[in-house]
Amino acid sequence: MATESIGQIVYMDNDFADRFIAAQERVDANPPAPRTREIKWGDPDEIAAALKKKYSVAK
Repeated sequence: MATESIGQIVYMDNDFADRFIAAQERVDANPPAPRTREIKWGDPDEIAAALKKKYSVAK
């Protein structure tokens, strides 16, 4: 069995492929808990003002 991953071919023998499929089935049967971490984004208006100030071309 061969599969392409990020531009590289990964070769698997039958034993490895069977273990890979079994591991995927275990993950599908018992998915990990969702992450509870929140990403704190800045205020969009403040970010836009900062970008405009830094990159605007004043004439």
